Amino acid sequence: MLLSVQQKYILEVLRKLGCVRRRQIETLAREKFRGSNLEVSTARLDAMLRQLRAGTADVRVDGEFVRISGAQPDALRLEAVDVMLELAEGKPKDFTTRAERPGILRFSWGDNLRLFTVAEMTESVRPTIEALAHQKRVVWITESGVPPEGLTLPPKHFFAARLEDGSHRFYGSNRP
Repeated sequence: MLLSVQQKYILEVLRKLGCVRRRQIETLAREKFRGSNLEVSTARLDAMLRQLRAGTADVRVDGEFVRISGAQPDALRLEAVDVMLELAEGKPKDFTTRAERPGILRFSWGDNLRLFTVAEMTESVRPTIEALAHQKRVVWITESGVPPEGLTLPPKHFFAARLEDGSHRFYGSNRP
C-alpha cells in the first residue's frame, strides 16, 4: 500500500505512542504539516484513518482512540501527551515513550530544543521526585490530577494539575 507523507507520520506517531486520542493525533498531524500544501483537516484525517485501517491490519480506530493493534489506552500516557501538546503548542520537535521510570514521555520543542520529561508522581512522593531530580525539566502528573499535599519540587520541575475541561494548570517550585 502506498502511503502519503501524512499517513507515514500518523503511523510513526502510533508506533511511538501505541494509542492516542483522535484529537491528539489530529493536533500533531495538523501542526506538523501547517503552512504546507499537505495541511491536515478533520475530513482529510478521517479519510486517511479509514485508508490506514483498511490497508493495514495494525491500525485500529475505536471511538475516540486511534491505536496500533495490541495497544490499549493508558490514562497516564494519554494525559502525558496532552501535557506535551499544551507545552509545545502542538508542535513537539520529537518525542519518545522510552523514558526511565517514573518517566512516561520525553519530548523536545522550541528552537533551542528544550527537553522535558513527563513523569508519574506516585504515593511515595519523595523517592519519585528524587529519581528524576537530576533532569532539567520534569512535569509531574498523577492519576487523580491533583498535587499531593505539601508538595515541594526541585527547580525547573512542575506539576500539571488537570482542570475540568481537560487542560492543565502548571505549578512550579518557588525555590531558586
